[in-house]
Amino acid sequence: MSTQHSLFSQVVLAEDIPEHHLKRGDRATVVEYYAMPDDEEDGYSLEGFDVPNITVEVAASQIMSPQQWQQQQAILQKLGQLSAPKLLQLEEFLDFLIQKESSGKKSA
Repeated sequence: MSTQHSLFSQVVLAEDIPEHHLKRGDRATVVEYYAMPDDEEDGYSLEGFDVPNITVEVAASQIMSPQQWQQQQAILQKLGQLSAPKLLQLEEFLDFLIQKESSGKKSA
């Protein structure tokens, strides 16, 4: 489950929201938080996308902190500098880490 973002904190979209013409990386302000039961994803209302008088409701997985966004962008920039063989090695290692994390969550 993702971290709860506090009211009026700045967040960044983790994915496009085409119905509102918003793109991954657009910034907004959290104006409401909706706690959901354990089997459902929490939600947020966001404002401030350079679109006046619009409030957008999103699931927690659709947003991230500006720090997370910057970290992802830095990693993507570094990936662009790797050779094809190194990218294949990295992909195998990432698969290993994801598998290890998944098995750790099952045993917890």
